[in-house]
Amino acid sequence: MKLIINGDDLGYTLANTYGIIEAYQNGILRSTTALTNSRYIREAAECTKGLEGLGIGVHLTLTLGEALTDNKTLTDENGYFFKGPVTVFQHGPDYGEIYAEWKAQIERFIEVFGRMPTHLDSHHSVHDRTPEALKVSKRLAEEYGLPLRGYNPFTFVRDFNSHNGTTVEKLKEILIDHKDENIEIMCHPGYCDLELYRQSSNSLNRVVELDVLCSDEIREFIKDNGIELVHY
Repeated sequence: MKLIINGDDLGYTLANTYGIIEAYQNGILRSTTALTNSRYIREAAECTKGLEGLGIGVHLTLTLGEALTDNKTLTDENGYFFKGPVTVFQHGPDYGEIYAEWKAQIERFIEVFGRMPTHLDSHHSVHDRTPEALKVSKRLAEEYGLPLRGYNPFTFVRDFNSHNGTTVEKLKEILIDHKDENIEIMCHPGYCDLELYRQSSNSLNRVVELDVLCSDEIREFIKDNGIELVHY
C-alpha cells in the first residue's frame, strides 16, 4: 500500500506552515500544497528548502485572499475572493477568468519555488465544485503534466477531518478500510497563531491533526503494516 498524506494550506500563515513542516520532519506527512496567493508564500518556499522528501503542489483557490489576476467575476470590489466554497459559483463566474487565475497561481509557484509543483488540488475543493471548474482544472493538469487530486491512480479519501474525526483511531480505521489501495488522505496539520485563529474556522483542530500525524502510535502502525509513505 502506498500512502500520500497531504497537508493542505502551506503558506496560509507562518505558524500553519511551520506545523506542516513539523508533520513532515517528525511525522508521516510527505506531501503538501501551497496557497500561492498568500502573503507568506515566499517564506513558505524558504522554509521548505532542502526538504527533499516533501512533495509540494499548488492549492488552487477561489475562496481565500487576493486574486493574482485582474477579473470581473471572481472577486469583490477590493480584489479579494468571495468567502465560502460555493459563493463564487453563485455569482456566475467567467471560467476563462478562472483558467487565467489558476494558471497565474501555478506560475507563481514555479517562480517562487524555482521548480515545478508535484500536483494540483484546491482550497475548499473548488477544482471540481462544478463540471466547468473540473474541465478547467483538468486542462491545467494536462497542460503542466501534473496529477490532479481525485483524478489520478491514488484514491482520494476525505474522511480524516474535524467532522468525521481526527484521532489516531480514525486514521487507523481509514488505513485498514483501504489496505488494498493506494490512497491520498487530505489533512490540515499546523500550529495555530492568532492570524489563523481569526481567519479559519478550522484553526485549533490543526494542532490536533499535527499531534496525530506525529504520534509514535501511528508511526508504528505504518511501519508494522508495511505502508509506504510517498508523494506525487
